[in-house]
Amino acid sequence: MKKKVGIVVASLVGIGLLGFGVYQTDAAPADPQLSSAEVRELVLAQHSGEITEFELEKDFNKAVYEVEVISDGIEYDLRLDGDSGEVLRTKEKELAEQVEFTDDDSDGLDEVKNENQANGEKINLQKAEEIALNEFPGTVNQLELDEDDDRLIYEVEISNGKEEAEIEIDAFTGNILELDTDRD
Repeated sequence: MKKKVGIVVASLVGIGLLGFGVYQTDAAPADPQLSSAEVRELVLAQHSGEITEFELEKDFNKAVYEVEVISDGIEYDLRLDGDSGEVLRTKEKELAEQVEFTDDDSDGLDEVKNENQANGEKINLQKAEEIALNEFPGTVNQLELDEDDDRLIYEVEISNGKEEAEIEIDAFTGNILELDTDRD
């Protein structure tokens, strides 16, 4: 009987130590050696165009940047090593030609267009990142151009220690539409 209890206790202690080790491994992911600005430069040197998504992922203590670039009607999805800048994966997808809708196609939706939007002058990804970092300093984990309620916005995720922020920025005015912060 004592042998069985000893085996059970030893097994539980072993499982506990293993679980603690896995927790500690996940709790301290590696930070990339390359900054987001350096990665953008590397990407744009190879693919002239517009970066529409930019995300930092940390997998098994390895930092990986996921970048989406649109150039000459082709969407490139890239995965880059956060330390060396080496391209780990590239996917290409040809984009369909975009169709512009007239006011008759809007089904009665009234769109309010600001001056910049009427001129078609969208702020670029770097400006959106600058605006977000001025509002909440930290490390940009994700930055992407998206459409929400017929409005073009940049969605930015930033971490700063135990705090994280999700920021939505109007892609034409640069105004912050939403700022949500969380503390771990």
